[in-house]
Amino acid sequence: MTPVTDVVLASDASLPPEVTGWGALILGLLVTIAWTIYFYR
Repeated sequence: MTPVTDVVLASDASLPPEVTGWGALILGLLVTIAWTIYFYR
């Protein structure tokens, strides 16, 4: 677990389940893309 995901999970805890699910999905995709760009640039 990275600090980013810990912060995301902590901040999502207060949101409704449907918002948490979509937020985690979108943030997960963004983090994956960001790491991919970071490693392959």
